[in-house]
Amino acid sequence: MTEKDINLDIEGLGIIMFSDFATENIKLGEDYLTDNYWKPDDVAKHIREGSIVGFCTSSPGTYIMKFRKGYPSNQDISSSEFTLRLGIEVRDGRICIDDLYSLMEWENNSENFIAIENGYYHITLIGNKPSSNIIGDNQVIFCYLAKLDEMPTLNHLGVPRYC
Repeated sequence: MTEKDINLDIEGLGIIMFSDFATENIKLGEDYLTDNYWKPDDVAKHIREGSIVGFCTSSPGTYIMKFRKGYPSNQDISSSEFTLRLGIEVRDGRICIDDLYSLMEWENNSENFIAIENGYYHITLIGNKPSSNIIGDNQVIFCYLAKLDEMPTLNHLGVPRYC
């Protein structure tokens, strides 16, 4: 995996990450969000599986996702206002990144992705409010990916909240 930055404009209140296999059964135009990803228990199931991994940003806006390999330093974690640990399974050599609301009318055309080796990964998100103090105002989110031997055990009971 090489470092990559992705600028993501979102209308919803969250961001999703997934490998193509996780969305292969969603029909074109389907409202998967309302039927399968709206209730906290449904989201938590996806999070534990590492399939469609979503997190709440609390605001629409522009987010700059900075993908890095491994784990952040303890110093970077302690100096971050926001931290979140997730996991994902990759089967298709890439992780797609999209607006949560893309699940409302599925098109399966994610232009935002990073190429990465298949396997299981810890996702560590860290960051701070932007200089404007407005969530979603060109807000930087560092997204560290650390390869694991198996899917990590995650105990999220609902929608993981980043900020």
